[in-house]
Amino acid sequence: MSSAPSIRAADLPRALTPAPTPHPRFTELPQADHAKTLRASGTGTGSQQTRVRVRDFAFVSDEPVAIGGRDEGPTPMEYLAGAVNACITVVIDQSAARCGLPVDAVQTYTLAKQDTRGLAGRADVQPYMYAYRLQIVIATGETRETELVSFAAAAERTCPAINLLRDANTGLEVVWSFVAEAADGAAEALSNAAWGYPVAGAAPQPFLTVVNADRAGDRA
Repeated sequence: MSSAPSIRAADLPRALTPAPTPHPRFTELPQADHAKTLRASGTGTGSQQTRVRVRDFAFVSDEPVAIGGRDEGPTPMEYLAGAVNACITVVIDQSAARCGLPVDAVQTYTLAKQDTRGLAGRADVQPYMYAYRLQIVIATGETRETELVSFAAAAERTCPAINLLRDANTGLEVVWSFVAEAADGAAEALSNAAWGYPVAGAAPQPFLTVVNADRAGDRA
């Protein structure tokens, strides 16, 4: 009996990256010459747990024991929330370096609501977050409102994670709070106070607050 012929990767037709489509909020199309490729691999280990590898880094995503997981790592949506926090921090650091904004500290905190009936297949609702509050606290010596509002708007517009959430009907609210000094837990305290959760300690008193800066933000 003859064995089936082996297929080498080199023999397969080269797949082309799908062409980008116009985005209603941006004026230019992505260009392949300026694109990078992101990769992540996942291996299920049973009981809803996944071991994920990204480059040389490995981590575990899991679910609580109450719904069949082993609770040995954050859930996928918790990783997503953390990634949003990290993404805007990267953008803030890069943007501040480019424009010369003095930044002494950056804190971020996410509060989000997700209707779990969607994931469970018990209701025809969007299975991801429907309300999302991203609190950003920046300690800075810059006090000019026009400069800070412009900085926040530009950071929102160039943050990949914020734009993903904004286009996904998550009810995203991005709150920028500029302070002279940021005590530990400042972003968490402001978030909890905004949504009526208990606040540990005193919430800071920002000298400027901007909401959704890239959408003709409100100021307080």
